[in-house]
Amino acid sequence: MAGVTGATQRVQLVLVAGLMALGLGGCSTLGLSPRSPEGTGEMSNQYVDRGFRGDMLVSRMKPVQIRLPPGWSAAPTGTLHNNADLEAYNLDENMFLVVVGENREAVAPGNIEEQANFYLQILKGGFSQVIANQARTGVERISSFPAVQYEVRGDLSQSKVAYLHTTVEMGEDYYQVVVWTPDDLRMANADAMRAVVEEFRDAQP
Repeated sequence: MAGVTGATQRVQLVLVAGLMALGLGGCSTLGLSPRSPEGTGEMSNQYVDRGFRGDMLVSRMKPVQIRLPPGWSAAPTGTLHNNADLEAYNLDENMFLVVVGENREAVAPGNIEEQANFYLQILKGGFSQVIANQARTGVERISSFPAVQYEVRGDLSQSKVAYLHTTVEMGEDYYQVVVWTPDDLRMANADAMRAVVEEFRDAQP
């Protein structure tokens, strides 16, 4: 039982550390809801569409969806973000994902590069220490839509966390697709983190 308790505490720590750094296009800092990550709360922000090709997590708020790879499941509403359009996790591998969209009219004028940098500065502003400067990946599109992607690592609440932060321009909205994991699992989870982001797509026919 001690091992299970320790694992649960580690998941909670990574959740708190990850969420302390996430922010929207403003000055808000996100916090963890009181709900446990193992909770089975009702999902009002999203639903799972089960099909022959796997489970699709579909937003009720925005016209977006993401295919859930094996091991991933939908998170109850508010578990990872109070205003998430999509939220999911892979608790066995300690990986967490949040998608948050906002209308382009609600952000400062500029292109996707500038917006991605703005989001990244908000993320890094939550760090007590930057472990490594952000590194731009070679990703330029997600599901045919323009995208800018960075890897960034930071220390928060005495927990080192690795993020894969992707800004996607889709229609009239910018989406932050953010995946994070403990820094010591960064290399082991790198491929899986990139793979789940690649499953983000438009939900419109």
